[in-house]
Amino acid sequence: MEFYKGKGEFWDKGEKPISDLDIRIAEEKLGVKLPQSYIELLKEHNGGTLKYPKIFLEENDKERFTIPEIDGINFQGEQNGVGILASKYWINEVGLPESIIILWGDYHSWIALKYEGNIRNPSVVYFYEDYLSDNEKWKQIRIGNDFDAFLRKLSRGYILDPKKLKTSYGRKK
Repeated sequence: MEFYKGKGEFWDKGEKPISDLDIRIAEEKLGVKLPQSYIELLKEHNGGTLKYPKIFLEENDKERFTIPEIDGINFQGEQNGVGILASKYWINEVGLPESIIILWGDYHSWIALKYEGNIRNPSVVYFYEDYLSDNEKWKQIRIGNDFDAFLRKLSRGYILDPKKLKTSYGRKK
């Protein structure tokens, strides 16, 4: 399995890079400090699709999830649900916790920065809808203690080694 190792080749496709000024304005609007590694990625592409979209959600590495993209800063999307500035919109719309900044979501599951009393070093959490519970709409799994730990867990998925594959079963003649 090939994991993301840092600089370069993070984005498959993305938006134009964003300026330091726009990042500072977004942080002021959100009331948080964005992780430095996320800021560096925004300076390459202001959100987009990922080259390393796979991540294991559980500690036992049994449940794999695909994150097709990570949102950037979109000042026009704040009101219509696009980009990280739309986090408050989605929090109100679907009832997510207030202390998060949404990086990606599909209405039933979300990847977010979770600021628990620490506005400088948020954890990264996966929220998913709990259809079985009457008490709690959203369950959560911590993916990484910080954004860097989250990045190190992203992978391209399994790369098959043809030598380790079983030969297919054929029909006897």
